[in-house]
Amino acid sequence: MEERLIDKDDERLIRIKKKQDEVDAEDATLPDGGEEAPAEEEVLVTLPEEEDEEYDEDLVGLTPSELAREKARRQKAEEEAKDECAKLLTAAEEELRNENYERAASFFEQAASYGFEEERVAKGLWTARTKNFTATDAFYNAEYAEEFYYCDDAAKKFVREKAEETLLKEREEIEREEKALAPEVLAKQEERRQAFSDNRKYYAVRLLAFLAALALFAIATIVSSSYIVRTRSSVPLILTGVFGGLTLIAFVVTLVFLLKFTGASKLCRRNEKLSSAEDGARLEELRGKLECLKLILEDEE
Repeated sequence: MEERLIDKDDERLIRIKKKQDEVDAEDATLPDGGEEAPAEEEVLVTLPEEEDEEYDEDLVGLTPSELAREKARRQKAEEEAKDECAKLLTAAEEELRNENYERAASFFEQAASYGFEEERVAKGLWTARTKNFTATDAFYNAEYAEEFYYCDDAAKKFVREKAEETLLKEREEIEREEKALAPEVLAKQEERRQAFSDNRKYYAVRLLAFLAALALFAIATIVSSSYIVRTRSSVPLILTGVFGGLTLIAFVVTLVFLLKFTGASKLCRRNEKLSSAEDGARLEELRGKLECLKLILEDEE
């Protein structure tokens, strides 16, 4: 008999224990030498390592023939994609040599969508975007800067070697302007915030007062009208007319103050954005450029 056990420490290791068949005690004989034969023998067998295959839900349940056809189809599609990517790269590099930078950038962007030749694509794309590193506008595009942060390391090194010196100088100028502009802009924003807050509070108090008046006049109208059918006196009818008129006036005035309060609240929210003022928009632009340069010039840990 033999017993197979999977080793707990190494699942690729199988322990095979071979045991002698049980026999009757009277018929058992000792081997030469007079010693008892070993009760069991242990043999270790190591299973070959299986290649790790990426799990693909789309392939689950396919028959062998269907699986083979699907893999062939995928391989063909990949080869076609590589060919198309190569054509786009050839066209892009031709436009780059002719200094048609916009067309070159367009071709490189299309090639990037295939996910092949990442280093070559990234180098060409940034060369086109920067007009062979003579313009730096592309580095201040937030979308491009984030894209650069995650692109191929070799391409990042290439671009930095070409543009780092220029970008460092520009960053110094931007930081200098940002530091000079920030205190004045923030002080003006705080001043406006206080004025807008006071204005909103002014309309809020009056809105609440007229809401309360509206509620009281409406209740008074309902109460006085309930006495019209209970008495022959004309007083309830007069009071109902008076309170009804006051209710209508209070409703109109409340609506006016509600609109005023809404407008004041919008101004408060708008003031929270730096771009609500011209100098604030400039400060926001400078800070955006610094964020882009942070991604371009240095990797965050």
